[in-house]
Amino acid sequence: MASEDLKSLIEEAATAVREQSFEKGIDIARQALEVDSRSTDAYAVLGVAFAKAGRVDEATDALQRAVQTGPYSARNYYNLAMHYYGMGNKNDAIAMCQEAIRCNGKHRGSANLLRKLEDETHVEVAPYQTSLGDSRGTAYQYKKDEPEEAPPPF
Repeated sequence: MASEDLKSLIEEAATAVREQSFEKGIDIARQALEVDSRSTDAYAVLGVAFAKAGRVDEATDALQRAVQTGPYSARNYYNLAMHYYGMGNKNDAIAMCQEAIRCNGKHRGSANLLRKLEDETHVEVAPYQTSLGDSRGTAYQYKKDEPEEAPPPF
């Protein structure tokens, strides 16, 4: 039951953010975190909502918590990369794109942002590739292949 409540709250928060009701999204994401304080998705939605609301420090904290609670999710690293890029922190954005690519070698949003950062910084950045030799270019083969993720918010 709690799992269904959590999913419902996260989807409701994501919908509020998509509809640009950022404060409503923040409130609902916080409710989701009351149900499960380790919910990666709730932290991700909360971070995106804070970022869209212009609450930069709170967004950074929430997005970093999303990465900490879901360290194998390319989407979490990508969300943080987009946040850093929006703040003008290109070096950290590059590092987060590389981590996203490490998690999912097919994450198109991260690859596109990394190319954009290369153009803007005039520095060729090697995407983080694993030397494990797997066919996907990802260090985390044990996790099921997931469909291509859309850019934030969710």
